[in-house]
Amino acid sequence: MLEKSCGTIPYTIKDGIVYYLLVKSKGGESCGFPKGHVEAGESETETALRETLEETSVTVNINDKFRYEMSYQMDNGNKKTVVFFLANFQDQTPKRNGNFEDFDYLMLPFDKAYQELTFENTKQMLKAANDFLINETIT
Repeated sequence: MLEKSCGTIPYTIKDGIVYYLLVKSKGGESCGFPKGHVEAGESETETALRETLEETSVTVNINDKFRYEMSYQMDNGNKKTVVFFLANFQDQTPKRNGNFEDFDYLMLPFDKAYQELTFENTKQMLKAANDFLINETIT
C-alpha cells in the first residue's frame, strides 16, 4: 500500500542568517519538519500548509520553485512518499496549536539544524534546500 504525506521546510531570516524550524517529538526520539497525510481532495501544497499550521501554529509562504520528494519503506511494509516544499515565515513564534500534536520547536541555523535531524534522507533534503536558498540569493 502506498501512503503519501506532504510538509514544509520552514525557515525565517534574522540578521542575515537563515533559521530553520524543526519539530521534535516530546520524547526526543525524532526530529524533523512538519508534515502529515494528504486528505481527500487536497493538493500537495494545501496539505503542506495545513500540516505546518496544525503542528506549529505558523503560517508559511511556499516557494513553488523548490519541491523535494522522498520515498521509503515503512516498518509495516507500506511504501511512503513524502513531498516537502521550502516555506518562508516572518515574525511568528511556533507553539502548540490546540488539540494537535505536541512538539518541541527548534529554530536553528543550517549547521545545527543538520545535526539535530534524525534521519539521513531528511538531512540530505535540508542540504538541498539550503543550497537552493544560497543560489537563489546569489542570482
